[in-house]
Amino acid sequence: MMKSSKVSTILLLLFVVIIGSFCLTYGAPSTTNQKPLTSSEKKLLNDLYDRAKKAGGVVEFKSNLDSKKFVTAQNRPYDLLALFTSSNPKYGCSGCVQLKNQIESFSLSYEPYLNSAGFLEKPIFIVILEVDYNMEVFQTIGLNTIPHLLFIPSGSKPITQKGYAYTGFEQTSSQSISDFIYSHSKIRIEPVKTFYEKYSVQILSFVVFLASVRFLITAYRKRKSPMFWYFLTILLFACVIMGIFYDFIHKPNFYEFDHRQQTYNYFSRGSRSQTVSEGMIMGVSTIAITLIFVFLSDILPNYTNFSSKSKGLLFFMGMSSIIVLLFFQSLAFQIKYYRPLFFIPSVTYHY
Repeated sequence: MMKSSKVSTILLLLFVVIIGSFCLTYGAPSTTNQKPLTSSEKKLLNDLYDRAKKAGGVVEFKSNLDSKKFVTAQNRPYDLLALFTSSNPKYGCSGCVQLKNQIESFSLSYEPYLNSAGFLEKPIFIVILEVDYNMEVFQTIGLNTIPHLLFIPSGSKPITQKGYAYTGFEQTSSQSISDFIYSHSKIRIEPVKTFYEKYSVQILSFVVFLASVRFLITAYRKRKSPMFWYFLTILLFACVIMGIFYDFIHKPNFYEFDHRQQTYNYFSRGSRSQTVSEGMIMGVSTIAITLIFVFLSDILPNYTNFSSKSKGLLFFMGMSSIIVLLFFQSLAFQIKYYRPLFFIPSVTYHY
């Protein structure tokens, strides 16, 4: 009995020691603090902070002296989101203007973070550098084209495009810029959205739902009218012909190889191009629509012995399937932006 009691006491003490060690190791507050800034780093941070406050968020550098002081400076105590661009018409860069407008719009979302209490703990500034005023910095970084949106981390590492360049120019938005910043700095800047931006998907979904219900009701009422089926046939035929001519005119490749990113793209990179992969998906959905169409227009009313209630149910199911397939077919035109719906890998890397 005594032996058992001693064993229990030893086990209890051992348990207390383990728990105590765990608490000391993981539960105690960390005593390691961030390395304090030097006086020159503090001055650099405060100077840029004051300029950002006066500018309302986004700072535009119009001289090589400023850009070298704040962008290519050694031991930068802040992160930068830097847009390298030009507003000069001689370059003919429409994308530059659009991206600059997006960055300036993003300042509405960025300004609350700039004015927050925690900004100086994790400072990040948004800056714009025009090529005409900052040629030396462009040459230092090695930028030969515009526009470029780079994340420049704090510290003294050489500024590089590799791994830090923004690539989503085709669908730039406040959300994509916010995600880009977060992916590199873990700083979450929530985009300020208008009412329509917040609820556009819900509004559009509701409108599409009402239109679909209205179409189903009309189709059911007109199901015995030959003119209805003629009209629907012409409409579907026109959609298919437009898709065929689109492929014929653009002569898309089955895949593209991006030499810059060293990647194979099996789907179009932009809304103005299309690949055979998308055409194949559209073709399969078109065949499915055709089979359902034939079943509803001819087989169901003339060659089946279902009750009228069953025929009505099958009709609604068939028409609903056509609407869904048409929806997915429309997405196939820009499948790049809807790949998760199809669970298809977006890129195969080239080694």
